[in-house]
Amino acid sequence: MRILQVVSRLGMGGAERVAESLSAALVAHGHEVTFVPVAGATDPDLADRMQGDLARHGVRVVAGGSATSPRIAALQAAARLARMVERTPTDVVHLHTEIPEFTWALAALLPGTRARRVRVVRTIHNTVLWGGWGRAGRFAEGRLDGARVASVSHAASAAFAAWRANAGRAPIETTVIYNGIDVSDLPDRPGEPNDPPVLAFAGRYEPQKGVDVLIDGLASVVDRGRPVRIVFRGSGSLAQAVADAADRWPAIVSAGPPLPDLRARLDTFDAILMPSRFEGMPLLAVEALAAGTPLIATDAPGLSEVLPDSYPGRCSPGDPAAYATLIGDFLTDPSAWREAALRAQDDTRRRFSLEAMVGAYVDLYAAAVS
Repeated sequence: MRILQVVSRLGMGGAERVAESLSAALVAHGHEVTFVPVAGATDPDLADRMQGDLARHGVRVVAGGSATSPRIAALQAAARLARMVERTPTDVVHLHTEIPEFTWALAALLPGTRARRVRVVRTIHNTVLWGGWGRAGRFAEGRLDGARVASVSHAASAAFAAWRANAGRAPIETTVIYNGIDVSDLPDRPGEPNDPPVLAFAGRYEPQKGVDVLIDGLASVVDRGRPVRIVFRGSGSLAQAVADAADRWPAIVSAGPPLPDLRARLDTFDAILMPSRFEGMPLLAVEALAAGTPLIATDAPGLSEVLPDSYPGRCSPGDPAAYATLIGDFLTDPSAWREAALRAQDDTRRRFSLEAMVGAYVDLYAAAVS
């Protein structure tokens, strides 16, 4: 099949990483894939890295829009996508998250465009949809009724159903396809314990990821006087709050830019911090447990589906005191958490296998074009 994978932008977002690994695997299975980022990159180094990785796997990358503003880029990319499907035979357009969905809805408005007839697959990657884009979301939903829909978790599927109902749209059947991971470059086991323990927050510095919850809870962790190091690696709108925490507790907290090769270095950390308020299906959580590295996580929608029922601890989202207590529980007995992560390792690799994800999407594509 000839497939367009449309993402918001090149970078290290979870949806983009899923689309990247899916695209590479599809090419390896003999399909033709073009990767289309709607908006221009906000981090050129990460974008260049992803584009290079895609090229090495035989995936063609074609820019949609050049603007970094999603709204402006959507207008640019809509016309380009419409031209692409006019000039190049395309079996399926796969839209990852809301910006690509809005862009495709605009493309379908253009007079005489073939975009109205191309089969569409959507993946719902989160449990909070169209944040700040309510009107755009209702517009897009009205033009995507015929698409096949996958969700990355049961929580994301429920959120999509609720969104459709609130927008006055008829229910659509969704297929839950868990994000798959390539385990070839993951550590097989956690590394030797650090002294003091090293706990890492890696990702976007945004309220969704709960970085403010972690920072607000750190005072309690520090006051208890247990030796620990907290490492922040990422970027986002709350970067100043992270920098302030590093200035306040320089012997404990350090901060740096995103780590593109984080997955290969999971064994250098004693635990991964995930104080999220909500998720779709966080790849880092899956990768950490697949590497046997403990997660200190909330019971956030989407994230909770990664954790096995027997996992030793989780707490309610958005509660700094509860999250600080969870960190304290880990520091009291890190070996129990290591053992729990190791027990979950094999099952995590099975539940979130790359092969299962690719096979499920190929089946969904085939159903869309049949």
